[in-house]
Amino acid sequence: MNTDKRAADVLRWIAWTAIAIGGLLMAFTASDFRAENFPLMVSIGFLIAGMNIFIMSTVFRLLNLRKQEA
Repeated sequence: MNTDKRAADVLRWIAWTAIAIGGLLMAFTASDFRAENFPLMVSIGFLIAGMNIFIMSTVFRLLNLRKQEA
């Protein structure tokens, strides 16, 4: 396994961890849905960050495949 593929796998694990943390925080704080609810806003941030990290890992993997073909 090359280091580029391993880096993409690590990014994917980080993304799933961030999404899980965001989901757990949202499960416990979504009942009080208002802008002043800081844990809810943090959970939404974790969900958005997890999706962005997941997209970056996918792009990283695709760029690595393109580099191997060339």
